[in-house]
Formats: sequence, structure tokens, C-alpha cells
Amino acid sequence: MAKQLERGRQWYAIHTYSGYEENVTENLKQRIESYDMHDKIFDVLIPTEKKIKIKNG
Repeated sequence: MAKQLERGRQWYAIHTYSGYEENVTENLKQRIESYDMHDKIFDVLIPTEKKIKIKNG
């Protein structure tokens, strides 16, 4: 899934299993570094949400 942004940039969503988001992010950042792709991949974001758990309520 891609969306055109200013200056021809695009964004992509990567599906991963729950609990593996940090691992996927670190792996992707390492690949960006090792393949010198800083000019093609600018940022890696993990969307998060806060969950409130009520115990004995």
C-alpha cells in the first residue's frame, strides 16, 4: 500500500506478528544501514496505543 507524498516520496505499511514489531524495526534499520539506503528510506515508525487494564473491577 503506497501513498504519494510531496517530492515523490511514498509510505508503506508492513504487516508483522504481534510482539515482533521491535524486532522487525531493528532488522529494517540494520538493512537500511548496511545497504546504505538512507536516501530511499527516511524513517521507520511503529504505531502504538495505550491499553488500560482494569483488575477486579
